[in-house]
Amino acid sequence: MTQNPVLKELPGVKGQLLPVCALCEEVPPRGIAGGYLIKGMFLCETCESAILDLKVGSHQYEFYMERIKKLLR
Repeated sequence: MTQNPVLKELPGVKGQLLPVCALCEEVPPRGIAGGYLIKGMFLCETCESAILDLKVGSHQYEFYMERIKKLLR
């Protein structure tokens, strides 16, 4: 099991919570400042940018729409 490189760089502070993106399941490099909390779910800036650049009907569009549907159920 490999550890996320972001986690290696952060100091070992007990009780520190790091956000995990609901779509890509990664911790953004800037932590909580690297995304948005929407209806109790965290969305990183990388996924936000990807969603904004999607073309309707593309493979990525279908992928993100399915992930979002699963999260909202």
